[in-house]
Amino acid sequence: MTGFGDACLEREGVSVFLEIRSINNRYLKISPRYSEPLGALELQIEEEIRKFFARGTITLNVKITRARKADSYEINIPLLNSYRDQLRVWLSESEDAQSVWSDFQTLLSLPGVVQDNSEKDDVSVLAPLILEALAAASDKMKAMRIREGQALAEDLLSHIEVIEKHLERVIARAPEVVKVFSERLVERLNKLLEQQGVTVEQADVIREIGIFTDKCDISEEIARLRSHISQFRNILKNEPSPGKKLDFLTQELFREVNTIGSKANDFEISQEVINMKASIERIREQVQNIE
Repeated sequence: MTGFGDACLEREGVSVFLEIRSINNRYLKISPRYSEPLGALELQIEEEIRKFFARGTITLNVKITRARKADSYEINIPLLNSYRDQLRVWLSESEDAQSVWSDFQTLLSLPGVVQDNSEKDDVSVLAPLILEALAAASDKMKAMRIREGQALAEDLLSHIEVIEKHLERVIARAPEVVKVFSERLVERLNKLLEQQGVTVEQADVIREIGIFTDKCDISEEIARLRSHISQFRNILKNEPSPGKKLDFLTQELFREVNTIGSKANDFEISQEVINMKASIERIREQVQNIE
């Protein structure tokens, strides 16, 4: 599921700005983006993220800024003098010395002249601030994903209703399958009797009809399919993280529908099976991304 959250916290001159984003993924993949010193917090950060999310590709951006004081910087006088002396020598020997422009600002921009003596970021000090910002940003993203999940749940239920509609047509058609087979069997036997004078015992006819009835009996598959649909609704409504269970149930829905299509041996039921499979495939694509 997709989502976004951010948080900005400031404490004792240190500011932490954190962004967290997620895109669809059936597994949880965390891709942090921050400077090397924060690498020591990687396990803590991943552990915190896993408290909120179980699926999705999570991208994390962390930016740390520290208020700078004037006494945090120092001019390296010996190095500055060295640059000055070298420049004087070069100017005295250069034919186009008049075209050379230099001032104090230029000298200060030379490598190493201005030294930053501010305190380096202490990861142990930053950790509480970063984890607090991460929790706040994750709360925002989770709320966004919940809103998306609610809309997705409504869409999934609409597909379930479509499956139920086609299933009712299958249930209504199923008794006709045996009836049609019986009529065709009797018709073929009558033709054989007329053309070749073959004698067929009524018991044999009944036995053939019984064998066909057993082969095309889909009552168990229908019962299991109804049960799976009921479980699907219940999990979607009551489970806080239904994704994996719905994924499994979707596979079971497909299995039962596929078996119905194989056993029914009827064109009209086959058409309903095709329609149910299409709805199940749409469900399958969506539940892969549900938390």
